[in-house]
Amino acid sequence: MTKVINSTSGTVKYRLKDTKARNETSIVLDYSFGRKNRIKFSTGYKVNPKNWDKANQRIRAVSTIKNREKVNSDLQHFSSEFTKSITELEEGQKDDKNILKALLQKIIRGAENSQIELKSFFNYADEFISRKENQSKNIRNVKLSPITVRSYKQTVNRLKDFDKELKYQLDFNKIDLKFYYAFVQHLEQKNYSTNTIGKHIKNLKTILNAATEDGFNTNFKYKHRDFKAVSKESVSIYLTEPEIDALYDVDLSKNKDWELARDIFLVGYYTGQRVSDYNGLNENQIKEFDGIEVIEFNQKKTGKKLYVPMHPRLKELFKVRHNGSPPRELNAPDINEYIKEAGRIAKIDDEIIVEKVTDCKVQNVNVPKYSLIMSHTARRSFCTNAYLAKMPVIDIMAISGHSTEREFYKYIKITPKERAVKISESSFFKN
Repeated sequence: MTKVINSTSGTVKYRLKDTKARNETSIVLDYSFGRKNRIKFSTGYKVNPKNWDKANQRIRAVSTIKNREKVNSDLQHFSSEFTKSITELEEGQKDDKNILKALLQKIIRGAENSQIELKSFFNYADEFISRKENQSKNIRNVKLSPITVRSYKQTVNRLKDFDKELKYQLDFNKIDLKFYYAFVQHLEQKNYSTNTIGKHIKNLKTILNAATEDGFNTNFKYKHRDFKAVSKESVSIYLTEPEIDALYDVDLSKNKDWELARDIFLVGYYTGQRVSDYNGLNENQIKEFDGIEVIEFNQKKTGKKLYVPMHPRLKELFKVRHNGSPPRELNAPDINEYIKEAGRIAKIDDEIIVEKVTDCKVQNVNVPKYSLIMSHTARRSFCTNAYLAKMPVIDIMAISGHSTEREFYKYIKITPKERAVKISESSFFKN
């Protein structure tokens, strides 16, 4: 098999879809022609990267791969038939991507008189999400969390909202810088944060990369350097212990939704878990080891199993407010909305300076602290307060599930003054 097949119109190469994959990944036919034109088409074969000879573009001689010779022979056949078919086209057809894709469809898929299946962007995006959902449920070696799938869904829903409101008729061929600026402005007007906007752009580019790999997208304007996922360091607050006390003690009995959100938030604070793990805690997760009550968590994001000692305040909260059981589950968006109201009633109202982006302009504004409280604030508050209370970092990480100290220290929110006070209590400064 030759390394590169040259024709009068372009160059055919074979490469792997994901060179860093731990398991098998697709072998892709990559055809470059003209100045910037390119087609990628899946051959239908997969191989583990360690068994792929990149220089010769073939599967290595590995005894465990019984169909190696057939695959290598087919790859040779695909390229030679494709370049031969291109030379037989009329001059104006050699740059027509639909015709070239139809040739590949016929040669590789074996479909006579085949025309490549055309899908709209939204049809492809919905199928992409469905595929990822099935992967997360059915394929053990694909660790795609439900949270990630939900993030993709949110992005596609925001794109559908944009398309409906602006009557943009969004499709692959219209995704360019003009679209990028219009979509970003649309999200800004909906008061989405810079990092949320960046997340949606990042997810969109992931979907477009997949569509390109699968042969449905041939528009590469999304790869422009200005078509980028913007981000900035977000203002991530934590609640101090006195603020947690105020939230715990405030009377919210007149509004049961706020009260429930507050109690769920406190479960998050006293366990140090993510909302996907602490919201909907059930009695079966409460265990007893050597006379000590603990709560068992199987973290949805990481798959880690860990145990958290039952805090006395959680026991009291379950007993007094929920008949001895954990509070029932509440929709995560509702928690974020109601916990702000609970914080307002608890007078957690110190002013915080935040950056707000409007019409691509950044300005500093003062907002009350309670307006920044979210479900994730519970976990960050636990980690920070436990650190300030001199709990060993390794023990905090055993509860929170952080993998490295570097990751942990980036996560907690303490001021330089608080850090200095903690450091001053070490034996070095005592002697």
